[in-house]
Amino acid sequence: MRTAFVGKGGSGKSTLTALFINYLKKQEKQFLAVDADINQHLAELIDAEFKEELAVSKKENSKKVREYVKGDNPRIEDEANVVKSTPPGTGSNFVKLDRKNKILDDLATEYGDNWFMHVGTYEKEGIGASCYHTSLTSFENILSHLKLKEDEWLVSDMVAGTDAFANTLHAQFDLIVLVVEPTPEGIKVYEQYKELSQEAGVFENIAVVGNKVDCKHDREYLEENIDSEIIGYLPRKSEIKMARQQNNPVGLELLNSDEKQVFQKIAETTENRKVEPDERLEKLKEIHLKVSEKQHIKDACGDVKTQIDEGFSWSEV
Repeated sequence: MRTAFVGKGGSGKSTLTALFINYLKKQEKQFLAVDADINQHLAELIDAEFKEELAVSKKENSKKVREYVKGDNPRIEDEANVVKSTPPGTGSNFVKLDRKNKILDDLATEYGDNWFMHVGTYEKEGIGASCYHTSLTSFENILSHLKLKEDEWLVSDMVAGTDAFANTLHAQFDLIVLVVEPTPEGIKVYEQYKELSQEAGVFENIAVVGNKVDCKHDREYLEENIDSEIIGYLPRKSEIKMARQQNNPVGLELLNSDEKQVFQKIAETTENRKVEPDERLEKLKEIHLKVSEKQHIKDACGDVKTQIDEGFSWSEV
């Protein structure tokens, strides 16, 4: 299963990501937790080891990812030709939740019996000249080559706002949890997500959680302005703020029984909306064809349409 948390900056998406990771941990699930937010707060929220040098977006690490996923795929001439939408094919290497897996061994830290990984942030030399979307490319390569077993999970704290639609990320998850505050700004982001997800054909994989819902009026405000299913509501929690002020991680022990049920509902909704791997692959191929028409891709990599392996199926992996 693959679950991502998105929302406008300050909506609480990183905190909800951390609480959901805590839920999976208590359920003894196997998972990879990924911080794909430029602000990089997830490690401290879940008390995971953070090593700056392991950022997936660092040049040397990004090259490792491209070299690894390319494997012996004859449709890819060189690792430099692996683009953000490059689909898996015969000969590709896959990322699996296994301690022998090279990507996890090289770029993730152990988190109990699980793993933590972070994409990274702007580098000093990139000030004024870089785009965070480019930094997400190697994470997209990992996601597109990720092989999970039936009861394994990938959980990601994503970039704020609607940035996931600038790349393949919107098509890489079973459930995207949109965290919405009861404010006009929160509703605006919801409306943008709804429009873009409908256009991209992934609206059924979006679910809303109302956060910082402090009173009946807040709940009514969300219900009046959101015409999608709201799968849970969480109030503003002084206990969470105090934990963070003391530099402590956040866990389910800070919530009451009703609040904890929200995270069970997120897990159940992810399971119910699970996308079959080959169905996700077809979506990735569609995006890859669009990417292949970009002039800068043609100039740098040639005709990457030939990377599509119509004979490949995840059932063979």
